[in-house]
Amino acid sequence: MTGIEDRLRDALAAKAGSVRDDGRPRVLPPPHSRPAAMNRRTPRSRLAAMNRRTPRSRLAAFRWWAPLAVAATLVLVVAISFATTRAVTPPTPHPAQRPTPYVGPLAPPVEQVWPDAVHEIPATAPGKRAFKPDVFISPRVVAGRGLTRNRPDSIWSYDVDKRRFTRITTLTSRYITNEPVVFGDGQVAWTVLRDRKLEIWAVPVTGGAPRRLAAVTATITSDNEIIGARNLTIADGTVWWSPAEGGVYRLPLKGGTPTLITGTRGFHLLEWPWAGEPRDDRSVDHPIPRPMEHLKNVRTGETRDATPPSGRTSWKDCGVTWCLSGVETWRRDGTGLRALPGQAVGDLYSGRYVMLRQRDATGGGAAAVHDLATGRTGTLFRIPTRRGDKASPTLHAQQGMFWYRTERGTQVLIRLLP
Repeated sequence: MTGIEDRLRDALAAKAGSVRDDGRPRVLPPPHSRPAAMNRRTPRSRLAAMNRRTPRSRLAAFRWWAPLAVAATLVLVVAISFATTRAVTPPTPHPAQRPTPYVGPLAPPVEQVWPDAVHEIPATAPGKRAFKPDVFISPRVVAGRGLTRNRPDSIWSYDVDKRRFTRITTLTSRYITNEPVVFGDGQVAWTVLRDRKLEIWAVPVTGGAPRRLAAVTATITSDNEIIGARNLTIADGTVWWSPAEGGVYRLPLKGGTPTLITGTRGFHLLEWPWAGEPRDDRSVDHPIPRPMEHLKNVRTGETRDATPPSGRTSWKDCGVTWCLSGVETWRRDGTGLRALPGQAVGDLYSGRYVMLRQRDATGGGAAAVHDLATGRTGTLFRIPTRRGDKASPTLHAQQGMFWYRTERGTQVLIRLLP
């Protein structure tokens, strides 16, 4: 039996199986007779003549082709029947409609929304060195690095009420990384990369000589780039961090040997005491579209998984409590879905803040900061949207703080409230 015949047999059997038999006899229609007019117009002698004029090869060809024509016709019917069957199946549900980008009034100035969070401070520390703010060590005092010829050489604090700098320590190594200085338990800490080693240093915030707490083998990429610690944190008298390949390590502030926390391989410190996986690692060829989907509390072992709202499958970032896409936000458990008042730029900061790009109906634009917990939004500065518009300053975003330089030779700090 040929392939076509097999297909015909299966198709016809399937069609027969779909017909309901009620047991009633059916009357076959009478066979179609040849039209009388044709018989009158075509005498038998003429038909015989036509047969004589038709070569035997053409007749044989016709006898060979005719069954195939019938088979092809039946295959076409089967194909149409199959297509019809597919057409009546329930359609695949479409994903939920995405909200359109925000176009509306620009947010009020950030100093009106959070007046106690905005500070304007000098851009230079004593000795005409540049001051790069890193972390608030109290609501009114910020610590950061002093730079000479773009190289960090000291750590300073600045009191926004007394408007005064205080030197915390002088750096003894010029190989300090670009990661910000961190604060906790009365200590400030930072990292150094030297001789393919990651060194962790600390000093009391009240001042003193810096101490090297430990030196461990650093992560080296295929491009021979040395990667330091990520999300360095001080808590419970201990320094915590994650290397590029994952895992959460601990080191006592008094020094010693770093140890890997059991069960944290593949996790990355997110927000103390929570670590998450997977993370959106830009050092790989295909960034993971759902960062920090799984969380683990390194203190208690508690775990939490992120659940997106219905119809949402990709996320821009997810913290301990909040998640967001480009124009929406929701809680980690999938509840509380709402539109953002602008386009999200960057990741979550301090677990609840996001930088937004806003547009109004006239085409004007602004950079703003939005608090996911309270829904409040404040404009940082206007951004150019037309030719001839004034260029906006460079915004620096990090955990706990946004800041930018002004044309007056100062810098504006926005402390992200805990």
